[in-house]
Amino acid sequence: MATSTRQARKDAERLRQDLCDTYDNWFRSLFSNSVVVDNLPLELPKRYLLKTLYEQGRIGYDKQTNLFLPCTGVGVDAYGLPTAYNLVGYNGLVLHRKADEVDILRINDTASGLMPFVDLQINKIVEFDITIRQNLDAIKTMTIAEVADRATLLSMANIAESRQIGATIAFVNKSANLGNNIATQPTGAQFLVDKLQQARAEVIDEVLQYLGTSVANTEKRERVQTAEVNASQGLAVDCISVMIDTFNHDAEIAGLDLRLRANTSLMKDRATAEQEVKNERD
Repeated sequence: MATSTRQARKDAERLRQDLCDTYDNWFRSLFSNSVVVDNLPLELPKRYLLKTLYEQGRIGYDKQTNLFLPCTGVGVDAYGLPTAYNLVGYNGLVLHRKADEVDILRINDTASGLMPFVDLQINKIVEFDITIRQNLDAIKTMTIAEVADRATLLSMANIAESRQIGATIAFVNKSANLGNNIATQPTGAQFLVDKLQQARAEVIDEVLQYLGTSVANTEKRERVQTAEVNASQGLAVDCISVMIDTFNHDAEIAGLDLRLRANTSLMKDRATAEQEVKNERD
């Protein structure tokens, strides 16, 4: 329990940032494990490649130095394509190359990173998490404690925080008359946690679909659930296929052996099912 508005704001901002970081790490991990990189050059770290693709949607291969670097287009030709590229390394290296001196490997035709969309969804998820906490706190019977001075207020704050995490507190105060100093009152708040959790789960499912991971809404009736799962899985397959097909096409055109291959349980299950159907036909 914060003892001032400023401290309460700091605590809330810290909680929000911690939640954002946690979800960001989770979704990045899912993306990094959703694909396998075949024929990866020894000098190219997989985590660096996937991090760049996740954040920027493309990576440039410099033919002169054989380096894979984040890139930005410069100028425009008659087809609306860049006439040159600036490639920037993490150590400060900056290369300016003509378009024919660089091969661009994308994960979609617009070379858009996944991070902006995921960040938007993370902000929604965090809002749900914070609102759930607030609703849980609001439906509790509020305890109001009256104290005579700030020193007692600080002690009472420590006691309240310990109580919230489940600790039992015993203290001595000869002059205290707690019966007159503590009162309770209802807040009149409605219990909304179940609805908030369902909405939160749907937002998370949208991110998982975007990353090509299988999802299932278990809150629906079986018939409705089956239809929705099939639809969501189809979207998830399309999303990861866009990433893999676009990247592999660009790599093939560039004459590079580098390839992406799906590594999600959804794609493995589909491959297994297709093989079983093929075996039955044979």
